[in-house]
Amino acid sequence: MLGKLIKYDFNWINKILYVYYIILFIIAIVLKIVESFDQTLFLLIVDKIVSGMYIACAISIIITNVMRVWSRFISNVYKDESYLTHTLPVTKNQIFNSKIISSILSLGLSSLVIIVCSLIVYLNSTTIDMIKMMYQSLMDVYGSLNALLFITGFVLIVILEVIYFMLAGVFGIVVGYRSNNNKLLKSIIVGIASYMFFSTITLVVVGSLSKFAKFDIVAEGFPTLSTLRVMMISSVVVYIFWDLLYYFVSKYLLNKGVNVE
Repeated sequence: MLGKLIKYDFNWINKILYVYYIILFIIAIVLKIVESFDQTLFLLIVDKIVSGMYIACAISIIITNVMRVWSRFISNVYKDESYLTHTLPVTKNQIFNSKIISSILSLGLSSLVIIVCSLIVYLNSTTIDMIKMMYQSLMDVYGSLNALLFITGFVLIVILEVIYFMLAGVFGIVVGYRSNNNKLLKSIIVGIASYMFFSTITLVVVGSLSKFAKFDIVAEGFPTLSTLRVMMISSVVVYIFWDLLYYFVSKYLLNKGVNVE
């Protein structure tokens, strides 16, 4: 049953996003064609306009994705749809897990679409040489293995940060909708406040540990290997902790009862 719930939630979240994906792909193709010609003044202006459209569409995809995740959670758990949701032969844990898993899968799909479209637009001999040069600089400073670990750690931190942002909103919704009035407003306030509070603690913890590791700059402006390790490991650990905290506390509060409108 959990699989079916995930499928329904995933399709609902992405129903509008599929249109965004097609639009982004079309813009990427147009931008690639425009940039393939010699840049006259007219084509340069067109290039800037289409580039702006591409960036705006990519950002809109992420924002719309997160907003639909939160909207799905509210409508399916607390609004009119909730009367059907809570009569299904499923537990609140399954309902909650479905929302979280489908949200992460949806964010992953959106990220994949943006990455593919970005490769269509920007991947050429120049960017490949630039990427190789940057990676070579990392290897010169840290060695091949540590350079690879740095890139992996950076990607992991970005993923954990996006999940953290999404879960902050879910936590705000669960807390806010336990009230009898001004539920949406309280959800927004709690979500933003908890996000800012934990983000501040993250900066303090990572900054303090980096300072404890005697932050130094080596060749080409890179921090020392020991400092980099401390920053990466502490960031990953802290974000995992916040993500798990949001997840388990939100699920616990949901299991205590739902105040359906």
